Amino acid sequence: MKNSEVQTLFVCGCCKRSLPASAFYINKKTGLPGNYCKECRKTVSRNHRKNEKRSLAYDRESNYPVITSTEDPMLRRELILHALETVAASIERKRRKVRESAFECEPDAESRSGSAFESGSESKSELELELQSKSEPKSKSELAD
Repeated sequence: MKNSEVQTLFVCGCCKRSLPASAFYINKKTGLPGNYCKECRKTVSRNHRKNEKRSLAYDRESNYPVITSTEDPMLRRELILHALETVAASIERKRRKVRESAFECEPDAESRSGSAFESGSESKSELELELQSKSEPKSKSELAD
């Protein structure tokens, strides 16, 4: 018996030629050849990349004023000041958020600081008493000496 190799032909969706499976890129997930042959896939990819670069470079319109392209110096100055204010406000919001989260995360620190304050207040009251006793006017007998 003679082994006959059956070569499967696929039709390219772009150029409509019947080509063997080796002329197509194989999809790794499905294991089947793609819809376009290798030549057509390359030309389509090249054209797409070329057109995409052009569209990104020329067709993009900004929704906000670009400070560096502004000709009027007063307008440019106002835009810079506004940007600085926006950045400063953002930094302040972030710092406030960090402070609040640090305050909420340390409930033990509050109780420790409260007890330290109470012990400090006792020593403070003792110091106040000593100062008052020293600052009170001395009796007449002590003044006579």
